[in-house]
Amino acid sequence: MTRTANALEDARALLRDKKTRIAVVGASNDPRKYGNIILNDLAARGYDVLPVNLHETAIAGRRVYRTLADVPAPVDLVDVVTPPDVTLTILRDAEAAGIGLVWLQPGSFDAEVLAAAAAAPFRTVHDACVMVEARRVAT
Repeated sequence: MTRTANALEDARALLRDKKTRIAVVGASNDPRKYGNIILNDLAARGYDVLPVNLHETAIAGRRVYRTLADVPAPVDLVDVVTPPDVTLTILRDAEAAGIGLVWLQPGSFDAEVLAAAAAAPFRTVHDACVMVEARRVAT
């Protein structure tokens, strides 16, 4: 069940630890897309970022995983930067992978996605940006 306030605090705690492994689903080679901006921002902050994209093999010099199931464990946080119709699949993948916390970036969700997230066994953040929060916990 989604517990946003608690989930956000848990996410902030993860962001305080540079050993946190973050899968960025919807990572992109296009520098104009948030899937690229977020990936590079988190990597520059020292996090272990794991790009996930069905159509890419490398992004920013990193190996790209086709699906969450392909990402080697452990994954502490999944950051989703996909359109809502794709996000629904990502939520099912996150549940199957046993992910504990999923961060839905602005634009990655709609009412249907939020309802699915609320019914999922993992915690969900959807009312904040991971880059903004990573900056906040660093100061």
